[in-house]
Amino acid sequence: MRMGNISYTAHVSNKKSAITSKSKLAAVAKHNLRKYKSSDYSKDNICIIYGTSNLIDDVKTVYHKEFDEALEEYNKKQIRPDRKIEDYFEHVAGKEQDMAVEIIIQIGDREFWKQFDDMKSYMKLSYQIILDELRKRLPQFVVANAVVHLDEDSPHMHIVGVPVAGGYKKGLNKQVSKRKVFTKEVLSRVLQDELRDVANKEVDDWFGEQIKEKSKGRNHDLSVAEYKVAQETKHLTQLQKQVEESDRAVKTNKAFEKEYMDKKEKLESDISCLESMRRITKSLSEMDSRESKQISMELDEKRAKLQSVNEELASAIEKAEDAAKLLDRIKNFVSSFRLFAPTIEEYANQVEADKTIEAGNSFRGILNELGKLLEAFKELIKEGLCWFPRLMRWKTSKGEVAPIFLEKSSGYSYSLYGYMNVETKEYYSKESVQWEISAGNRTGTVEQMDANVEAMVRDLQEILRIGAEQKRLWEMYEGKVKG
Repeated sequence: MRMGNISYTAHVSNKKSAITSKSKLAAVAKHNLRKYKSSDYSKDNICIIYGTSNLIDDVKTVYHKEFDEALEEYNKKQIRPDRKIEDYFEHVAGKEQDMAVEIIIQIGDREFWKQFDDMKSYMKLSYQIILDELRKRLPQFVVANAVVHLDEDSPHMHIVGVPVAGGYKKGLNKQVSKRKVFTKEVLSRVLQDELRDVANKEVDDWFGEQIKEKSKGRNHDLSVAEYKVAQETKHLTQLQKQVEESDRAVKTNKAFEKEYMDKKEKLESDISCLESMRRITKSLSEMDSRESKQISMELDEKRAKLQSVNEELASAIEKAEDAAKLLDRIKNFVSSFRLFAPTIEEYANQVEADKTIEAGNSFRGILNELGKLLEAFKELIKEGLCWFPRLMRWKTSKGEVAPIFLEKSSGYSYSLYGYMNVETKEYYSKESVQWEISAGNRTGTVEQMDANVEAMVRDLQEILRIGAEQKRLWEMYEGKVKG
């Protein structure tokens, strides 16, 4: 086993990369929370493990929580109105001091991750643990947002927070202060020693290896190139174009039915009018024959357009009928899944009560019904950890999640370990989500599947009804023409 080959770095924003204004905070947000897909970046690999998709609002929330009380107390003491501070966030942003601080933690270099590229996604769990330890060991650094990037050469974590210090005699009694919070002793002890030990344990669990010893010199400066602001701005522009194109497509789809009906009514009205004109033409001998010919040509043209519209309608009906066949298969699946409903209900009750699930008797080698269900549906995250996103999900403030279990006794017992977002694969500790795991927040239940199927049936019936009505009108028109 190789020892001490994996790098660990912890950088703190400093000098040119310091967050000293709202524009610099916005630049950090552009880099950290990119939401678009391109040849370079993928949304699936941008994992928010703390905070929201709006970093600036997250920082403002920390300011209100930490400083509003101190600000109110300060303003009460001010006699002159011009000395009062209306908004502490705006006040600090205008002083060219560190209004927030970013820490970037990276485990492993490019060469290391070339060997383990398929394991990058699992580092979200390790970075979540490191973040939790940082918050415990340095509570004066109030974290606002944390994002794990898996789309670059090495998976790494961006943490943005506000350094909070107290005991001031002048100004607010509690203020933003990078200098007081990030002392040399804190940088060395917390970031370079204690968190290195936490990272070392994670590396040992995943790879059976060790972190390198820390090198001498400054380990907390961050290059301004890290932010890649110019590149992010370019990609943001591309995203905005994609969004505009998507909006146009959606509006076009919504308007299709109305546009079709309007076109149909106008064509039928034109045809009726032209038919009348032709009958009048035939009865009036004095009408110029060239005008009669022109009317006939226009009538034929309108007929051709109407035929084209009805061909489009026939295609739409065919697609609807294909969808109806698919719906029948979905109904059959839901019916078969309903057999498991009592066992799934038992599973959900155990999760919501945060109880260990006894799946069988390990001494006799027998699984009970719930154990057999878990065995059939479990998905391994890593050795000993598994989850069941296809079995039952819960809607929470962090999105739709499914539980992660620590598997014991080779599948005969499971204890609740945490939760993972079923769409983004973000990990959340049990303590942060469990209070929302209740029967009222369940999703994916048999009852909900039944309701979804009923809604699909209604939509398909409406599509087929409209198609049948338009087909009837066409047949009536053809009968008139032939008659």
